[in-house]
Amino acid sequence: MSKFTLFTLFLCTMIMVVVAEMLVNDYVDTPNSVKQFQASVLQTMEVADPTGGTDSKAKSGGTVNEKPDPNLSYLSFGLVQSAGFEDTALQRIPFNGILFETIDLRDFKSVDVISNNFLEHNRTQIGTMNEFHAQSRDLADEIFNYLKEKSGKLIGASVNETNTFGERSFYINFLELKDNAFLVVKQGENVYALTYKKGEHSNVQSLLKLLPS
Repeated sequence: MSKFTLFTLFLCTMIMVVVAEMLVNDYVDTPNSVKQFQASVLQTMEVADPTGGTDSKAKSGGTVNEKPDPNLSYLSFGLVQSAGFEDTALQRIPFNGILFETIDLRDFKSVDVISNNFLEHNRTQIGTMNEFHAQSRDLADEIFNYLKEKSGKLIGASVNETNTFGERSFYINFLELKDNAFLVVKQGENVYALTYKKGEHSNVQSLLKLLPS
């Protein structure tokens, strides 16, 4: 119990004793005055509680440390703009089971995959981000390792695990695809798989720092 709460309870008790003595000595007309005083004191304690306890939680409409909905994308127009992308819109697309148009994940059932295209001037696709919301660090590690294993079996490609982003990360280098970067990042309880024009690298770097871990 905080010092503030102890002090408030002590103060309340002392005031109640004084009011009770006043009631006994006919300084207060009715017992309703005491009840009204008690209600006022309790209300004051709830509002003044600096710890943001159960009352603050109820007023906020949620629970403490509540996790985001795993089926909702973490991307937003504001987030993309904050990362430095200019004139770029988001296009939510269904995941067809093929990551980077090469990695077959149609049998992947661990979590749903949320996909968004980055559209420059609302027309030209400059990238795609796929989100795997694992909801646990262990599962996120499993997904990351699974994607790395599948990537390592691709013909005409190589895996370069740089661990430059998040907790772990790797690039897939395709021999015939020179203009785009293919990046998989594990951050806390999430895994992000991105492909983007290499000229957008600094913006993607900023975006990854803004995404939940």
